[in-house]
Order: sequence, then C-alpha cells, then structure tokens
Amino acid sequence: MILKKLYLDPDSPFEPVVFKPGINFIFGKKEVEEGNEKFSLNGIGKSTFLDLIDFALLSSFTKKNSKRLYAAYDKGILKNKSVVLEFEVENKRYLITRAFDEPNKATLTTPKLINESAIQNLDDVKKTLCDLIFKRDKYPGYFSNTWLRKLIPFYIKIQKSKRGRMFDPIKYISEATEVELNQYHFFLLNIDNTLANKNFKIQTDLKRLKPTIKELSNFISESYNVPNIDEAQKRINSLQVEIKKLESSINLFRLSHQYKLSEDKADNLTADIKTLWFENNADEKKIESYRNSLRNDISIKAGAVKRIYEDLNSLLAENIKKTLQEAIDFRKQLLSSRKEFIAKEINKLQENIEQRNKRISENETTRSEIFKILAAQKAITDLTEAYAELDRKRVEAATLQAKIQVYLDLSKEKNEIQQEESKIVSEIFTFKALIQKQEIDFASVLISVYEYLYPEIKDIDPFSIIPKQNTNSKIEFSILSSTKANSEGIGRGRILVYDLSVLFYSIQQNYKAPRFIIHDGIFDGMDKSHFIKCCLYLEEKLFEGNNFQYIISLNEEGTLNQNFGETDKINTEKILKEAILILTPTKKLLGDF
Repeated sequence: MILKKLYLDPDSPFEPVVFKPGINFIFGKKEVEEGNEKFSLNGIGKSTFLDLIDFALLSSFTKKNSKRLYAAYDKGILKNKSVVLEFEVENKRYLITRAFDEPNKATLTTPKLINESAIQNLDDVKKTLCDLIFKRDKYPGYFSNTWLRKLIPFYIKIQKSKRGRMFDPIKYISEATEVELNQYHFFLLNIDNTLANKNFKIQTDLKRLKPTIKELSNFISESYNVPNIDEAQKRINSLQVEIKKLESSINLFRLSHQYKLSEDKADNLTADIKTLWFENNADEKKIESYRNSLRNDISIKAGAVKRIYEDLNSLLAENIKKTLQEAIDFRKQLLSSRKEFIAKEINKLQENIEQRNKRISENETTRSEIFKILAAQKAITDLTEAYAELDRKRVEAATLQAKIQVYLDLSKEKNEIQQEESKIVSEIFTFKALIQKQEIDFASVLISVYEYLYPEIKDIDPFSIIPKQNTNSKIEFSILSSTKANSEGIGRGRILVYDLSVLFYSIQQNYKAPRFIIHDGIFDGMDKSHFIKCCLYLEEKLFEGNNFQYIISLNEEGTLNQNFGETDKINTEKILKEAILILTPTKKLLGDF
C-alpha cells in the first residue's frame, strides 16, 4: 500500500496533499517579523494532518481517541466535510471516503467507479480494506480481516500527548497486552503466528475465567456463610434434609385436616389398647389355670388302702378297695373328658388373644400416625408461613446448586484450557527452531538499520525471539536489548529502528503490507545526529530502488536549530523544498479551533 493524495471535500481549507516516494516532511515553519519570532509552532496542524490520514483509514472517531479532529468538528470546521484518501495497492488506485457527519460509514472504490459506489457500514469497509492491504494467500499462520485497526496503528504512530509517547516498539497499541500483540508482530514479519494466536485465545479465556471463578467463589462464601465450595455442597445437602422434613410435616398437617384427626381419637385408641391388654392378660391367666388343673394327678392307690383295713375286717377292706377303685376310675374318666374341654377352651382363648394382639398392633400404628400429625400441627401453626419457608429453602437450595454447578463447569473449562496452555509450552522450542532462518533474516535487516543510525552503540543484542514459558505471552520479542537502551531518546530510537526494519523487510521479502511509516514527534528527545542519519539512510534506500514512504512531522525549532550540523546535506532550506505540507502559525491546517 502506497499513499497518493489526501484532501477534504467539499471546500477543503487546505490544498490536496500529494504524497511521494521517500521522505515526506510535514513541516512547521517559524515566522519572523523584524527579528522577532511570532507565535508557537504547536497546534498549527501537523499532528492533525496525520489524524486525517488515520481517520481515512477508519480509526475511532470519539472525543477521547480523536481530540483534535473532534474539537475541529465541534467548532464546525469539519461539518459537512469528508476526508478523501487516494492510495495504491499492487499498482491499482483506490479511494476511500469518510464523512465526519457519518463516521460509522465509508466508501471504498476506484477512481473509475467512484460515482457508482455505495456508502457502506464502517465494519464492512474495514474488512474489505484489511483484506486489500494485508491478506496474503500463502501466509502459513492465522489472519483475520477484522484486524485492520490492530495492524494499521503499527504503521501510523501519532503523538496524542506528551504522556502518550511510546517508548516500547512492541507495545505499539498501549491498551493491548503483549500476549495479543505477539500474534500481530509475527504477522508483520510474515512468520507463522499460529502458536501466538492460539496462546492469545487461551490467555483471553483464562483472563475471563479466573476472575469469574474467584468472584463466584467469593459470592457463594459470603452469601451462604460457607468457607469454601465443599462446605457449600454440604449446605445443599443440609437444605435438602430440611426440605424433606418440612414437606413431610406439611403433608401430615394437611392430612390432619383431611381426616379431622384429634387428640381425643388418640386417647380413645389408647383406652382401647389398654382394654385389649387387660382382656388378654385375663385370658392368659385362665389358660395358665386350665393348664395347672391338668397337672393334678390321682395318686390314691386302692391296694394300699385295702391293706390298712384288712387287719380290722377283711370283708370291709375288700369293700373299701372296691368302692375306692370305682371312684378312682370315675375320676380318671372325668379327667379325660375335662382335658378335651380345657384344650378347646385354651384354643378359643388363644384365638381371642391373637385377634386382640392384631387389633392392638393396628391401633398402635394408627395412634403413631396420629401422634406424628399432632406433632406437625404443633410444629406448623401457620400453613402459609410453612409453605413460604419451604419455598425459601427450595429457592436457596436450587440457587446455590446452580451457582456451584456454574463454578464446577467453569473450573472444568479452566482446567481443560490450562492443559492446552501446557501443550503450547512444550511446542515453543520446536517452533523456535522452525523459524530460526526467518528470525536471522529479519535480524540482518534490523542490524543494518541500527548500525547506520547508531554506530556509536556496540554492546547490544539486536533482535531475538525468546521462549518465556513462565509468562502469559510464552514468547518475548527482544529488540535492541541493552543497559544503554533505557533512556527516553533511546526508547524512541528502538521504535524507529524496528519500524523501519519491518518496512524494509516486507519490501525485501515482497509480501503484502503497507509501504509507509508515519512518525509524529519520534525525534523529540533524541540526539539530532540520529535524525540526520535517518534521512541519509532513507535517501540511500530510495536510491537503491525501494518504493516506500516515510512520513514525518517536525518543526523548524526543536529538531532543527542552529546547532543542527551537516547543513550541506540536511537543512531547513532542503526540507522546505521537499516538504509535502508546510504549516505556520498564521497558516494553520484547519485554522484556529
């Protein structure tokens, strides 16, 4: 992608700006009247012009993210106006038009079809533009056409404020994590980003799950007064027991009203049971008496009695014996007959006892149920309140069970994701070996840029992709690592070197990517000799036939001053001659706002 022209339509407050190959200066020129400098070069519109490029490439248009453009719109300067950016991709010309009145829509077309093109939803245009600028048919990794505003900011670095200055070449999107940015950096270098993308998805899921699980656990503990999930499960079990008891009590209470049971009935049953017990006891005593009566033996012997009387009168003795024997025989006949009678009576009494025992058992069971019901009546004084309490316990148990189930499901999901994370850790070193050639190829380009711009700093590690298994990112991009690379100026110097290296590496490897870099205020705080070196380096690259654009904003003061040095090569006159846009305190881009 090469930028060609930018202007506002209709009635642009500035002339169309035409971009060219090589360095494109957006220059703030001093104004001097009778030897006195007039006004400041801040706020004349250099960064605002770069904002217009970014707006045309579909950046967010909000008061927070686009303060300058939003202020100009509120002032009425940009109302009823559109930004038109013309650019080329693979030698084909395109136009993108976006109105400030309708920033959520845009048109992407070619010059020939401009009158036939329809305004589209911004998200749809973003996808089309992303495919147009970045999509590579042979790229081995992951690419999404929703990445436009994740990739373009690498090529457009605009200074929003002094606090918003960037010092880290990897963190080109301040609100994005290193985990997310790694996948983009691999893509920018045309290196397979599958592993980085997979790790980003894993870390995103874990970032979502971990605090959710923790918050849910804390909520359960605080809401139900339990120290942990195990105790919460015990609480559910306890609630289920309470619910069962309450349900049973309610059922018994309802049964008591259904059958109109009362304490009187229980008392009557008790009296009946006692009567049956007494009757059984009396019959058992009768049985015992009958059985005892059968044990009385006839022990009188007639012969013995006869001998007693023989000494007195033999005839009398014989008669006594005969009479006594007849009496004994009669007694035996009578006893035999009585046994049969007693046996029948005992059987009858035992049957009566068995029937009474059965009635006693039935009465005791009925009485036991009545006692339970009466207990329920005493326990439940208000059936409505009992149902309310039952509902409360049911809701508490169901709610707690649902939350525990969610906790368990989330914990299971987290464990499965962490297993996938472990697989990534084991794959890192294999991946590192596979990309070694590409890593060395890019490092060679970066070294050539670095040595040209910073020949005085030798002790430095230019570029490495380092496995970091114990970090969320798993991989670290090390760029110009050195104890000397921690100052503000060197920090921006790292950005300068890395950005130019990515630009020229994409040209060298000939893969689809923007062929421009936009830097706003990059040289603030840097040694001015590095600015000179950068300009000379870029002129050499252009002379070598590389088609690129380096768009830079600078002021006549600050970056350029009387101690600038090498005025024969890079000086104010040369920059004024080559600048694509010159602004002054009296010739501001959009006037005062």
